[in-house]
Amino acid sequence: MAAVRDSAELDAMFEEIENLNLPADYRVEIIEGEIVMNPQRKVHSRIIQRLAMALADTLGRDANILWDVRIDFPGILNGYAPDVALVKDDAEEDDNGNHDYRDVEFIAEVVSKGSRRDDYDAKLKVYAAAGVPTYLIADPMSGLVHVYHEPREGKYIDEAGYAFGTTFTLPHPKVTIDTSDWPRDRRASRDRPC
Repeated sequence: MAAVRDSAELDAMFEEIENLNLPADYRVEIIEGEIVMNPQRKVHSRIIQRLAMALADTLGRDANILWDVRIDFPGILNGYAPDVALVKDDAEEDDNGNHDYRDVEFIAEVVSKGSRRDDYDAKLKVYAAAGVPTYLIADPMSGLVHVYHEPREGKYIDEAGYAFGTTFTLPHPKVTIDTSDWPRDRRASRDRPC
């Protein structure tokens, strides 16, 4: 696995971003050196909440579950803030309070109109290359969940798909996810061309 060599540069970029007067309801990430801002919407937030609750219900309230917390990944300037991340219980933070990507056991991203390309492309590749065991993409516009598992040689070799409204168990960690009450993003699907 490649090491993150540009954390100092990412620190400087995030410091500059923090000095800006950005709206509170936006999530900011750096993806391949590009500053990316996506608004947080109610649908997005509810799915994140339900995923975090499912993890906590199974793994316990003290599980190292994070949401929208910066984790630097290999590649050129990849400072991501996954919607939900599960970090090993014994993982230690560095001097800046950041976790090492090698301690990440699970990541979930909830797709929005602005994040679609990154969630399905750049992040899928980076998470696989970083060896993240399981990557879940929840897409409230299509009503589908994609679960990628078993990264090998920079790609996930196992993929499963589930419709919103179903229940399934993650391959790692072994957590049952019930999507019966996950909201759909009807507004975004109306905006897409036929």
